[in-house]
Amino acid sequence: MGLLFRGTAVAVAFFVTAGPAAAHAVAPAGQWSVVHNDRRDSYDAVTVTPGGAVWVAGTRRPDHGSTGAEPLLLKGGRSAFKRVTGPGFRVRRLTSASDTRVWAFGASRYARWDGKRWQVKPWRHGRVDRAHSIGRNLWVIENSNTFPSAGDAGWKARSTLRRLAGPVWRKVHTPIVVKGLDGKWAAGSTRGKAALAHWTGTAWRAVALPAIPSAHPGQISELTDVAVDGETGRVMAVGWAAWPCGGAKPSFCGETLLLSGYPGDWNFEVRGEPGIQPRAQAEPDGRGGAWVVYDTKGAGSGFLHIGTDGVEPGTFPAPPNQNASVRDLAVQPESGSIWAVGAAPSGRDGSIWAYRR
Repeated sequence: MGLLFRGTAVAVAFFVTAGPAAAHAVAPAGQWSVVHNDRRDSYDAVTVTPGGAVWVAGTRRPDHGSTGAEPLLLKGGRSAFKRVTGPGFRVRRLTSASDTRVWAFGASRYARWDGKRWQVKPWRHGRVDRAHSIGRNLWVIENSNTFPSAGDAGWKARSTLRRLAGPVWRKVHTPIVVKGLDGKWAAGSTRGKAALAHWTGTAWRAVALPAIPSAHPGQISELTDVAVDGETGRVMAVGWAAWPCGGAKPSFCGETLLLSGYPGDWNFEVRGEPGIQPRAQAEPDGRGGAWVVYDTKGAGSGFLHIGTDGVEPGTFPAPPNQNASVRDLAVQPESGSIWAVGAAPSGRDGSIWAYRR
């Protein structure tokens, strides 16, 4: 069945203190809420372990007029978020397989938390854009590019996928340019067209998709992320389609793509709003649907909630006089709890959001 649009936004609520100290509140059931905010902080990455521990990485500007920012790692969940010992470098990506298997990636080092201490190793590869611990596999997507907001007629998608095999990070051949992963599914593009691939356990195989409903001369498209429902196996992906439109200088028009379905039974929906979304991220909601987070034109973040019978748009609550800019999203496995982290466009006023059923 195709996805339907409903114009009512999901209700949101907000909790934050006016001072620089951390704030914490239990997220009301069935809505997004700010559960932690600190004016000194900026948050970049989040992961949630199966046991419910929420790890958040970012930076903090010290008090007393200091201009530098120092690496920051927080841990919380059902209790207040507290600063914990980090691996000794600025963490830009996080992922986890259990409470004692948490992975942190920086620019030149990566580390594993074993429940007692960080085991740090050098990172000799490219920029880590996304990290995923899926089953026994640890994957990273590195050096991925995004379609520029001004458009580029000669733009080509690129990325590298690596998998940890014993002590070695091996480059993995993929039939598509991978931009997002979940479960055994990868989202991206091939030859300028949105594409999916499936992991067989030994190799990635391309999956046939239907044509995008709306086609324009010179159109290119891509899927930027994918979310898989653990119970039903329903696959949901988000992406974009763009094409040259008018003007002496190359300019591009575009739409948001939503893909939903099962192998052999796929449905594309194209949406004029929110338009081209080259960084949209998706996570399953634990109820057969998915959350999609994207950047709005007002320098904040919005969401689309893909349900079992439709799509609902909404915006994240934010501190007074601030736009909420979400930088990362994570789900607690086998749970309806979703967490998001980010900061104001200024790079300060870090916030942590939670959604609980």
